[in-house]
Amino acid sequence: MKIVFFGTPEIAAPVLETLAQISNIEILSIVTQPDKPVGRKGKITPPPIKTIAEKHNLKVLQPHTKKELQTALKDIKADFFIVIAYGMIFSKEVLKIPKYGAINIHYSLLPKYRGASPIQESLLNGDTETGISLIKMDEELDHGPIILMKRIEIEDEDNLQTLSKKLSILSSQILPLALEDVIEGTLQPIEQNHEQATFCKKTKKSDGKIDWNTPAKDIKNMIRAYTPWPSVFTEIKGKKIKILEADIEENAPTTVPGKFVIENKTLKISTKKGYLIPKKLQPEGKKEMDIKTFLNGYQNLLKTSN
Repeated sequence: MKIVFFGTPEIAAPVLETLAQISNIEILSIVTQPDKPVGRKGKITPPPIKTIAEKHNLKVLQPHTKKELQTALKDIKADFFIVIAYGMIFSKEVLKIPKYGAINIHYSLLPKYRGASPIQESLLNGDTETGISLIKMDEELDHGPIILMKRIEIEDEDNLQTLSKKLSILSSQILPLALEDVIEGTLQPIEQNHEQATFCKKTKKSDGKIDWNTPAKDIKNMIRAYTPWPSVFTEIKGKKIKILEADIEENAPTTVPGKFVIENKTLKISTKKGYLIPKKLQPEGKKEMDIKTFLNGYQNLLKTSN
């Protein structure tokens, strides 16, 4: 099978690593986003997928526009385009290039959570299951017919990092066999129920700021959805404090939302409903720390902020 692989972030890495090691798959090229400035110093950094591609001595394309993409691919004779979190919607002309079509691996149970942040959305909503959908791409966002769907349980302690890894590994396990089944005609695409479609927005850095006039359960789901990025934070006397992990007392009577309560070497923060009980935190400019270490260094700051 001759394929072109499209992907940009780390979440696509396990699938690319798997495909690169299968003897009957030839990766003609990797297509990823252009190198971009990263961090405070703006260091120009390649996407994670480019780094993996270079490790396997694979050709890399980094078009800036749809027109550049079409020009780069027009003479490629591929059986499949495989797409995971690439970051560009394909034109009709590009979709016609591969013999068996372009297959997108999307990390939700479509038509639920079309868009850029399906894993975050499932965690924000407190879902107990999610999954992966293999779809035959069309010109609309996550709109094409479903080739294969696999479900996975979301565990209580899952966050964006752990759930992303589980879904990526699952994708790497089922994709190679699914491609063979598509060629043999044993997997036929089934149209999505578009009336049931829901959409998720692209995550912004500011989405992680806590509004304490929110139930504790919802704030905990935010922490799960936005760890490790953009991370969930509050500000205490101008100091940014990230909360990386927390428990809750959902039905406990509370005081004013945002009030800090220190008791028995534990920090409890009052919310609209219940208390958030941080377990791991990271003050601005510091390493992450457990609650005991945090209270040892910041207890006075907490007391003066209330």
